[in-house]
Amino acid sequence: MAVSHDFVVVSHDLRPLSPGHTPNRAGGRNSMIARDRFERTLALLHRAALGDARWISAAASVNSLIRASGHSLGYGKLHPGSDPEVFLARSFSGRQRRRDWEELYFGRYWGQDEALLRLSTLRPDELAHKPDLYTDEEKKTSPVYNDFRRTTRSQNGLFMVLDGLDGCGIVWSFADSMKSGGWGYDQIRDIKRLAPHIRHFARVRRLMMDAEALGASLAELLDNRRSGIVQLDRRGRIREANDQARALLLKGDGLRDRKGSLTAGLPAEDDRLQRLLAAASPPYGTQGAGGSMKITRPDAGTPLVIEVHPVGGMRADYRAWKVGVLVLIVDPASRSRIDPALAAMVLGLTPTESRVAVALAAGHSAAGISRTLGMAEGTVRVHLKHAYRKLGIKGQTELARRILSLEAVRAPPRSPGTCRVSLPTQVR
Repeated sequence: MAVSHDFVVVSHDLRPLSPGHTPNRAGGRNSMIARDRFERTLALLHRAALGDARWISAAASVNSLIRASGHSLGYGKLHPGSDPEVFLARSFSGRQRRRDWEELYFGRYWGQDEALLRLSTLRPDELAHKPDLYTDEEKKTSPVYNDFRRTTRSQNGLFMVLDGLDGCGIVWSFADSMKSGGWGYDQIRDIKRLAPHIRHFARVRRLMMDAEALGASLAELLDNRRSGIVQLDRRGRIREANDQARALLLKGDGLRDRKGSLTAGLPAEDDRLQRLLAAASPPYGTQGAGGSMKITRPDAGTPLVIEVHPVGGMRADYRAWKVGVLVLIVDPASRSRIDPALAAMVLGLTPTESRVAVALAAGHSAAGISRTLGMAEGTVRVHLKHAYRKLGIKGQTELARRILSLEAVRAPPRSPGTCRVSLPTQVR
């Protein structure tokens, strides 16, 4: 990674070059204020992960905490030469969401962005200065660098890559620093402190989108049949579980209900699970923290993935005051493993038609596909009709059957790293 005039990337660490710079050692009062701001930001992120109501407030709090004019978050898959497959993409400037910048980037610039594939060279949690991802010549000629990033005031911003689910990834993109001297030690420190919470936020939100459960109340989550969900009280005891989670717990395949406590089968994994649950539901007055882990399954080749999420500020229902933690359980073996590129190649569909068809076969409704792929519901139905006509079939059931029949077909290989980085959208 090239050295910029502000800092250098060294062993995953972004350090100011100024030799006289030392961390700001604030007094006790300032430290308490900083801690309160950080915990308030976490609380807003936890609420925003489960629905849209708090996301703008959470984004504004992030911008204020790290003193950036804005940031964006992208989560999805990168398919060079085709449309991006984006599960979520939001851009924020100050206290506003900038839909116009999201549309501008994906509509005009993403296919021209020289930095996009270079992001795949970054290690998880590594920060990079945006100018370092463009050559000297590109800094003079690139429409993305000279037009889009200037418009969005992000020419001197930062990128951070985070791990997502299903081998894909998250790009957290920062606009320019609001400090006159550029990015400083305290800003980098706060970004790195926030990074695991942003990763957790994006992963939980992706799971809630897949389950079509964004904005659902605690009672409604128990009726959801797309993901395993366990609700724990503030002492870590199991209060409720939906049918999928109950089946897993009764089978004892990796996770168990041991006298009302959620436990893992292997001692080392159970120790980590109990630490995650304790961190998500700390004593009153302290903000809980989310986290994730894999659970080994003796009866299956693929481990379970669980996301432990603190509860707070959900839609009111009689359970809300009693539930302290949500545990979302993902069984990768039950998720669709059909590559849309394979469906397109074998069935003669366009890339977009194949992604819509694969999502339909995975059990998503047209409304759910609309939210996941970022297109209007009417557009989803148009793509479905085109697929029906091409395949000579009449409806969703037959289309799903044709897609699911491809599970035994080997997918064509992809170039290394193409599923690790999602598509960034920039903000001021």
